[in-house]
Amino acid sequence: MTTVVRFPHGRRMPAATIPREEFERLAELALDVVDRIVLLLDQADGDPDAEDGGDAEPSLGAPAGGPSQRAWAAGNDRDLEVGP
Repeated sequence: MTTVVRFPHGRRMPAATIPREEFERLAELALDVVDRIVLLLDQADGDPDAEDGGDAEPSLGAPAGGPSQRAWAAGNDRDLEVGP
C-alpha cells in the first residue's frame, strides 16, 4: 500500500492565519483532489449510474403525477425496499 502519514497527537499546534488567496488556492486544490478520487472510483466501479437490479426501488422516490405528495412526504413505518 502507500505510506501512511500519521497526524501528530499529544501536542497541540497553534492555528496560523493565512491570507485569503492562499486559503482559496488550498480549497481549490482540495476540491481537485476530491474530483480525481471520485473519477478513479467511478472508473473502477464501471458505470456509476448502474445499480444491481436497475431501478427496482420505486418506493424510494416520490410518486409522480399523484393527487398529492403531502401524504408521501409524511411517510410511514413500512420498509418497502426489496432486500438482497
